[in-house]
Amino acid sequence: MPTHILGVCGSMSGDSRTRKMLEIVLGSAAAAGAETRTLDLRETVLPLMDPESKDQGDLPAVKLVRENAVWAEGFVLATPEYHGNQSGALKNWFDFLYPELAGKVAAVIAMTGGGHGDMAIISTKNSFNWCHGFTLPFHAAATSAHWDGDKLNEKVHDRLIRLGKDVVRYAGVIGRAWADAKSLGKGPDAGFAGFHAK
Repeated sequence: MPTHILGVCGSMSGDSRTRKMLEIVLGSAAAAGAETRTLDLRETVLPLMDPESKDQGDLPAVKLVRENAVWAEGFVLATPEYHGNQSGALKNWFDFLYPELAGKVAAVIAMTGGGHGDMAIISTKNSFNWCHGFTLPFHAAATSAHWDGDKLNEKVHDRLIRLGKDVVRYAGVIGRAWADAKSLGKGPDAGFAGFHAK
């Protein structure tokens, strides 16, 4: 069975370079044998997460987000860097999820106007890790200087291709290890996977 990889685009721009970078990674993942989907947060508009709401879970957008996260075995999380952080749309996406991300793998990419994308990458990885997910130790970022019209710098393009291969490669490995650990039950032998065991 092909590995399920979900790309999540946190950009609100119509002609988004973040989205173009995500397409490159997902194309690489598909070439590696994965089945891919894209969740574009410009199109799937979530309300601000309200922890006291009894109705948000029934909203079509929230259901779609959670169903896609359950389907995914690995993620490609793409964000512009806004004020040294991931986009608000991507952070809000995280706020609707937790068990759906646990034990899964994410690759992270960022687009930034003037910085290096490091802060957006770090904040995105932190959010995924706090949901008990695993992030690849490598990533890719581009600045405006890496683009010549619609053409992306070859070095950045190469990193995006490699990320697509690796998110497929390691999603399966981590997923199987997490499932084995959960099968040990809720005790300490299961490690942190035990917190998610039934």
